[in-house]
Amino acid sequence: MSFGRIIFAAVFLHSTGFAQQVFTEVAASMGISGQTGLGHAVGWCDIDNDGDLDVAFSNQDGSGFWLYRNDITQFVNITSSAGLSGLGAYRILWSEVTGDEYSDLILDTGSSQKLFGNNGDYSFSDLTSGSGLTGSPVCIADFNNDGAADVLTLTGSGCSVLYNSGTGVFTGQAAGSGTWWCAVCLDYDLDGDQDIYLGTYGDDPNALLRNDNSSFVNVTAAAGVTFNSGTGGVTAGDYNNDGYIDLYLGNYSAPACKLFLNNGNGTFSDVTATAGVGGYTDTRTSAFTDYNNDGWLDIFSSHHDFFTYSNVMWKNNGDGTFSNVGVSLGLSGEMVGDYFSTAWGDYDLNGDIDLFAAGHIDKYVLFRNDQSTTMPANYVVLELEGTISNHDALGARVVANLGSVSLTRYVRGGEGNHDFHSLPLEFGLYDAASIQSLEINWPSGLVETYTNIAANQYIYAIEGDSLYCGVSGDSPGAASGGLWLECSPNPCSGLLSIEYYGSAGGSVSLQVYDISGRLVRSFGSIEIRDSSGNAVWDGMDNSGQVVPSGLYLFELRGMEESIIRKVTLLQ
Repeated sequence: MSFGRIIFAAVFLHSTGFAQQVFTEVAASMGISGQTGLGHAVGWCDIDNDGDLDVAFSNQDGSGFWLYRNDITQFVNITSSAGLSGLGAYRILWSEVTGDEYSDLILDTGSSQKLFGNNGDYSFSDLTSGSGLTGSPVCIADFNNDGAADVLTLTGSGCSVLYNSGTGVFTGQAAGSGTWWCAVCLDYDLDGDQDIYLGTYGDDPNALLRNDNSSFVNVTAAAGVTFNSGTGGVTAGDYNNDGYIDLYLGNYSAPACKLFLNNGNGTFSDVTATAGVGGYTDTRTSAFTDYNNDGWLDIFSSHHDFFTYSNVMWKNNGDGTFSNVGVSLGLSGEMVGDYFSTAWGDYDLNGDIDLFAAGHIDKYVLFRNDQSTTMPANYVVLELEGTISNHDALGARVVANLGSVSLTRYVRGGEGNHDFHSLPLEFGLYDAASIQSLEINWPSGLVETYTNIAANQYIYAIEGDSLYCGVSGDSPGAASGGLWLECSPNPCSGLLSIEYYGSAGGSVSLQVYDISGRLVRSFGSIEIRDSSGNAVWDGMDNSGQVVPSGLYLFELRGMEESIIRKVTLLQ
């Protein structure tokens, strides 16, 4: 486990005043500007394991690829220093494929493939030669559940799975024949392995390939998901909260888009008309996302005919129907849209999900979701780390039981044509104060359950280890022997209050590190009296110098255990 990967418990006070929820375009104000050409592909990823999302994106003609590091208050262009200048990208995929703990970069350049190994120091090395990458990489999944992330790649005559040795060397195996150009990986039959749904550009048929122990069988007709026209984007998610993953097709051709409800018996039903999400033809990209944290997955789509209908956000009404609220959210309107790629992720760590989009009209846009300040709702964000399973836990299924409803979310690596959403799972809890039980179904087959998880925090689960959080001493975030640590306010722009608990009479040490692991401040050995104690950090190091803004790790260490919290300092 990386020292810098423990996610801090981010608790945000909800405003008592309610207003209209909106998204605000903040790319330039967050430091993202100067790009050329028409936007094309996007991918969120935490490249440095510091707990926040960095972003990569590209233009259409292949002349531009950019990587921006997230420094909380600004994004910083590190493309050149990362060794990634002069590239183009038709698709952008992220996953740990080389056997360490950092996410590597896989690109479909439009004419070739590239594998860049993440060196863990904000730089990348070209590992393409000898990697065995072929075709057009479109998704990442562990298709044989051997603990290494594999690559789904498209060819002129079909698709293949590139099985990973665990070191970033791949061996191809044909999975199906057809002319496809977009895909999503999903376990539609809940048998524990990843199946594949593929969409076509023209009038060739789409396909659902069932994974039968790494042998793929075309079950499209039997499953009821036939569509014999062009599909621009495809997304998967459990929109009706019944525990089974559903499909939504953003289509180029009539009769526009399709919503397929998973019946739970290996078949789907076309419920497009009753749900009211037929949408429009010439759809470029679609995604399930819970934009308002009410626990029901909504659907976002972008269309080429931006003059007529721009983008749509189908708000899930919770009764099997949807309503278009794109305009009122600020996501749709004149000269907005025609996005070829969208990526959803909580870049500012405030519990509501944001949108980076790349396209032909407003080119490169970052829409900040302002729900946390305008119409707050509770949430929990969960990041998974596999140990027996693949490192990114691709294929994991997580069920959050809220009492009145259960939310099922899946970890997936890329979908559609150019979309790579963030890997952490966002659970919108609406007004629920906690998750009663959280069941993690790891790709390895291991099932772990945690109970009574307080709302409004980021948590981190390590397969076979524990769940790290820390909102209250009774939560699973307390270390097994009873150590507990809380730092507030977080983010902090003044004095930081530190509270800690442990066995009365015991001794602990309290240290502060920067994200590189360098010791910044030591509070020394502390004897705990009456099971608790407190301290204050003034933002200075051991020599009395003011430290810069950034992310800092607070470690409380006892004789046999330790607990870590991450704090954002704003000087």
